Amino acid sequence: MKKYIYIGIPCVLVIIVTVIYLLKKEETVRFETAKIVKGDIQKYVVATGTINPVRTVIIGSQVSGLISKLYADFNSEVKTGQIVAQIDPTPFEHQVRKAEAALATALAKLKRSNAVLRNSKRKYHRAKKLFSTQVISIDEFDESRTVYETSLADAELAKAEIMQAEASLAIAKTDLGYTVIVSPLDGIVISREVDVGQTVASSFQTPTLFTIAKDLVSMQVNTNVDEADIGMVEVGQSARFNVDAFPEDVFDGKVTEIRMSPVIFQNVVTYDTIVSIDNSSLKLKPGMTANTSILVAEAKNVLSIPNTALRFTPSKTIRDKTGKPEGGEYDGEKYSPLWILKHGKPVMVMIKTGISDYDFTEIVGGEVKEGDEVVVAEITDKSAAKSSQQIPWTRMGGGRR
Repeated sequence: MKKYIYIGIPCVLVIIVTVIYLLKKEETVRFETAKIVKGDIQKYVVATGTINPVRTVIIGSQVSGLISKLYADFNSEVKTGQIVAQIDPTPFEHQVRKAEAALATALAKLKRSNAVLRNSKRKYHRAKKLFSTQVISIDEFDESRTVYETSLADAELAKAEIMQAEASLAIAKTDLGYTVIVSPLDGIVISREVDVGQTVASSFQTPTLFTIAKDLVSMQVNTNVDEADIGMVEVGQSARFNVDAFPEDVFDGKVTEIRMSPVIFQNVVTYDTIVSIDNSSLKLKPGMTANTSILVAEAKNVLSIPNTALRFTPSKTIRDKTGKPEGGEYDGEKYSPLWILKHGKPVMVMIKTGISDYDFTEIVGGEVKEGDEVVVAEITDKSAAKSSQQIPWTRMGGGRR
């Protein structure tokens, strides 16, 4: 019995000591770091836009009628004054002849009125002489004078009717001229909305027949810049973009206009920003969606750190051991905390940051230098074990599970 006691007591003591040691053993902590380096940082404002020609003209019809001929189609190159469509002129030719007949009637009426006027004038002067010698009564004289004045009025009325007939004839000829649709500029037809035999009606609004772009070499991107970013965008800034049709190509442009009129869609306010581009290769086509990045700030050969370093916060145990931050004055509005590794331990310093892109941030102030190691992640035994137990991503049915 004593033998078991002598053997058991030391074993229990060893187990207790081992458990106490394991409980008090500090967890091993490692730090993932990155070095402060010098480089270039470019800040972009990202927006989505649509590629459009610089100048687009919609050709319509000022008269209603049947499309009898088409002289242009999609992608046709046209010149100024070139006929692109013809509306059936027959009804309008009839209107012209009707107006010409009305004018001829008015001219004939004027001749008749002039003849009546001359006759009434002679009778009036004859009656005037006879009345002066008291051969005729005053009633007969007044009657002849009235007939003469009426003839004068009829002659003036005939002249007015001639003017009215001439105006009607001019309107009829103008409408006849409008049956010939011509291009107002040199360009390319990018849209045709009508076919031969189709009737167009211009009663309430001008119907669209063609859309002509002046030039497809000089084009523009109409981008929608968010109201939170528009303050950083200025005319003259460089821009670059790509399109889904050519994902490997990057196209360059320049901001030429920022339109003041806001575009409000679902309570989101954006501003139309024009980016001029050179499309000499003719790869870009109207209507393409452009993923645009506008360069709003740039810093060359400056100290920079990964953005993950600014987001890093160590565990409370590490924070309690570091004490006060090192280097520079602390200013909560201008300075940011940064953890650097010194002699294997993280130390917090305060730095002043400048412009930032998606990956790096410029350092403009603080007690740091090129080559310093900044902490971006804290790795413990527990976190390492937890990450090793995670099930890796596997593809099932074409997607991730």
